[in-house]
Amino acid sequence: MELSELARTIEPADTALLLGAGAAIPSGAPTGAALARHLAEQLSPPPDGDDLAEIAGIFENRVGRKDLVLAVRQRLSDLEPTGGMLALPAFKWKAIYSTNFDRLVEKAYKLASVDLNVIRTNYEFSSGSQSDDVVPLYKIHGCVSKDVALGDHARMVLTEFDYEEVEKYRQALFSSLQLQMMGGTTLIIGQSLADAHLRDLAKRVGALRLEGVPGRIFLLVYQYDADRAKLLEQRGIQVAAGTLEEFLFQLSSRQLVADSRAVAHTSESPETLPPNLATSTTVVSHASGLAPNITRLFNGSPATYADIHHNLTIQRHRENVLFEAQNGRRGYFLVLGGAAGVGKTTLARRLIYRRHTERFVTWEHKNEYPLDVQGWLGMEAILRRDNRQGMLLIDDCARHLSTVNRLVDGLGKIARPFLRIVVTVNSSQWKSRPKSPFFFSRGTFERLSLLADGDLTSLINLVDQKVEIRNLVEEDFLRLGFKDKVRRLRERCSSEMYVCLKNIFHTEQLDTIVLREFAELDDDAQEIYRYVAAIQAMGGKVHRQLVLRLLQVEAGGFFNLLGRMEDVVSEEDIKPRMGLYGLKTRHDVIAETIAKYKFADEGELYRLIERLIDGLNPTEYIELETARGMAAHEMGIQRLTDRGQREALLRRLIDVVPAERTPRRRLIRLLLEDGRYDQADQAIRVARREIGKDSIIKRYQATLLIGRAETTSGLLDGDRFAMLLEAGRVARECVAHAPHDRYNYRVLADVGIAMAQGHGRGELLAETIDMMRQVETEVADPDFVRDRRDLESTQRRTEAAAPRLPEMAWADIDE
Repeated sequence: MELSELARTIEPADTALLLGAGAAIPSGAPTGAALARHLAEQLSPPPDGDDLAEIAGIFENRVGRKDLVLAVRQRLSDLEPTGGMLALPAFKWKAIYSTNFDRLVEKAYKLASVDLNVIRTNYEFSSGSQSDDVVPLYKIHGCVSKDVALGDHARMVLTEFDYEEVEKYRQALFSSLQLQMMGGTTLIIGQSLADAHLRDLAKRVGALRLEGVPGRIFLLVYQYDADRAKLLEQRGIQVAAGTLEEFLFQLSSRQLVADSRAVAHTSESPETLPPNLATSTTVVSHASGLAPNITRLFNGSPATYADIHHNLTIQRHRENVLFEAQNGRRGYFLVLGGAAGVGKTTLARRLIYRRHTERFVTWEHKNEYPLDVQGWLGMEAILRRDNRQGMLLIDDCARHLSTVNRLVDGLGKIARPFLRIVVTVNSSQWKSRPKSPFFFSRGTFERLSLLADGDLTSLINLVDQKVEIRNLVEEDFLRLGFKDKVRRLRERCSSEMYVCLKNIFHTEQLDTIVLREFAELDDDAQEIYRYVAAIQAMGGKVHRQLVLRLLQVEAGGFFNLLGRMEDVVSEEDIKPRMGLYGLKTRHDVIAETIAKYKFADEGELYRLIERLIDGLNPTEYIELETARGMAAHEMGIQRLTDRGQREALLRRLIDVVPAERTPRRRLIRLLLEDGRYDQADQAIRVARREIGKDSIIKRYQATLLIGRAETTSGLLDGDRFAMLLEAGRVARECVAHAPHDRYNYRVLADVGIAMAQGHGRGELLAETIDMMRQVETEVADPDFVRDRRDLESTQRRTEAAAPRLPEMAWADIDE
């Protein structure tokens, strides 16, 4: 069952939720197995195994019930809801049942100022609210807040003995659930398909179905297993794949939020997000309280807010300058640019975290979700109403740049917006994409590259002062004196952040480290690693089915291989409900290194791209992303030096995804660069017919006319000039359509240069420079200004060299 279909089917007022452990994991709660390991680690010697009931029983036998309860409480009491949990109160559910001990649901309802009737024991059946307007929460396994060891009637169901003791209570709750199912809907979230309790529930549900209970039962699972799903469906439970956040995001998009329960723009607190934002946003105040992950951090991943909170990162030398700049008139939109691996995300998160400590309301957008422009403009209004300052980080903003531009445009028009934006972006993507003028007029751009001497000092001090980090450092580096450490990082690593880290922890150059790591894998793992790296390096989106398709690997064998590659290739959710799981290396820099060495043979690279194209599934968005990446990225088709092979692959790609613009643009550009103007003209005509208007292809039309005017033999000068006039007309249309796009001015300037150098007419070039000078006050893009100055230099050189024709000739031709 598709997640979207489930969201269309569910009516909250007619639905009882049954929440398992998986629903609480995004808020920092452990799984049952993780909680068992947490308890075992507190015993000496620690018992083996991760069965919670068994480990809890051993714990109770060794140290007593009270210590067991306190240990569980210590792990769970400080948890705070985030994401989907915060969105739950936005819907008036029929009832909520939970097998979890934590108080995340209760805290979410309290934050939303929504009443909740909590039932933790059969003693509370009579004491709670009987109002139909109050959602009941039934805690099947008890609650961390109450236990018999603390003098309460309630008991947490931790051991096998506890299961027996509360059987009557659990039976009463199942009877309640059975009543809810009469004519209603039950949605189970956060249970594993392999969970024994779920199988027991399925049997009981199946029995109820045989008795004629008319309600529908749905199961939302994080990890989909077709075989186990089929077994459950045979018992009357329909299965969909996805997370609580994904489901509530879909549900909120239907605008089923009841007015009395809405956590919307009428919220009493700007710290409470509406459901559509709560599911797609990381709340910094919550994320900073989670556990840090040192190993992941120093293997090249960006720092989490928890890492920053625990002082596991360094302050970059420009951090204070950027922090202060956010207080000025150009502090509303901060752009951190640079190559991959220079520390953009970590610096951005440090700035956001510092604002969090100053009582700013701070968030980070989750990139797997669309950016809700209207939602964030609504939050700005709430912040302004309450006189609170907020800050939103959008990491890798090129993925959402069109919507980011719309958000910045909306905020930039406000005299003093109370929501400020921080974005990170790859410099090459930033330079080539249209940007909101407010990024320049009311924002600051900072390009990160090398570590300054102060950064190197801070990095070495961090290694020396943090024991948990020193334990990861290679002995040779630790034995160096302070000055020698600085010298090594400055000279051997050229002060590059990523390579510095690799030298500290592995003492070798990046390429050597990556290649040796590759060599240590077995042959099958190497093959998967190099294919994942090659596709990732060319900007593609690698997923499990794509690799299985390319390498013809058995699914079972692939999972075993992936387990052996957990340190070099990780798997992430893309569309679990569709069985789509992404694969990626630790970092794009590593992917490019592997691709460079392991696909050094261009013939092999050609065959890889050929197979990728032939096997593309255009119905999946992520495979369309791969198509665009291989067409545009320098590590894709552009990496081939044989231009004939490039052309063949681009034409092949166009046949497979004819509606995609990028392959057509690259083909036309290739033909223009080769001077094959007739073929370029034909490609432009076909593109116009197949995909309609395209601003970049229209710009190429002007370039085509310039090329023909300058190279076609047997033409009179007047005819050549007429072609240039037509090129100028096309280029002017491009400028009129997108007056802030500097590339449109560049092609108009190319026409002007051709007129000036070939025909002694510099008027259009001068006009273009004047137009740019007027527009640059609005755009404030330094590259725009740089282009204009370069054209002025060209104009001076051309005027000094070109012959002048009578002024009347220009007027005649123009007429």
